[in-house]
Amino acid sequence: MPEISVQKQCATLSDLIDAESFGEPIGSLPKQTDSGFFEEGNLAAGTWQCEPGKLKLDLDITEFCHLLKGHWVLTSESGQVTEIKAGDSWVFPRGWKGTAEVVETVRKVYLVVG
Repeated sequence: MPEISVQKQCATLSDLIDAESFGEPIGSLPKQTDSGFFEEGNLAAGTWQCEPGKLKLDLDITEFCHLLKGHWVLTSESGQVTEIKAGDSWVFPRGWKGTAEVVETVRKVYLVVG
C-alpha cells in the first residue's frame, strides 16, 4: 500500500541543492536550488528556490505552485502580466511561454505533472 510523502517546514529547509535552470536565463544565470521529495510516474513534488534574475520559459509540463517567499513577475508571450507574492498559489499550464522575473528571491513548493 502506498504511503504519504511529506516534506516538513518547506519555508525553512536548509538541504536544497543546486538545480538545473528552470528556464533559459536572460542575462546572467540566477542561482537555483531544489529539494525534491516525491517522484512517481509523471509526477514530481518538492521545494525550489531562485535568486533574482530573469528566465525565459517554454513549458512542456503542467505545474501547481505555492509561493512561500519572494516576489515574481510572470509575463506571458501574449503580454499578460501576473505578479506573484508570498502566499499566492497558481498553475503554469502546459504550453505556457513567457518570462519569469524574480524580483526578490522566491521559494515555492510545487507539483509537476509531466
